[in-house]
Amino acid sequence: MIKMPTKYLVNLSILLGIFISVLLVIVIDYFSKKSFFGTPISIEKVSFCFEEGEKQLNKNLRIGFWTLLMAIGSTVVLYFSNGEAILFFATTLFWMLPIPLFILQRPFKRKKIYALYKKNQLPIENRDF
Repeated sequence: MIKMPTKYLVNLSILLGIFISVLLVIVIDYFSKKSFFGTPISIEKVSFCFEEGEKQLNKNLRIGFWTLLMAIGSTVVLYFSNGEAILFFATTLFWMLPIPLFILQRPFKRKKIYALYKKNQLPIENRDF
């Protein structure tokens, strides 16, 4: 048990989880910019990649939504508990998970690109790979 008022324990858990998740996003973004994923694909495969990417985005957004609900639920349980350490770390972990899932997926930008692609308004250049 952690000897701290429940209000401060809950706030500390949420802030610690958010801090760690922002740190994770910064580190992942830094290393992803350094790496090169330049595997050329043919124009025929582009539609398959867009369809699979949209499925993956929807799945990841559902996972992010459920982890956000688990974070809120864990926070409520921690608030009404006696300050158990395991609940503190679980709440911190649950607040750590949804933020990178939402930020790294860039859902609004990807949804816009998928919508433009479906309307045939997305300019795709053939760069002769």
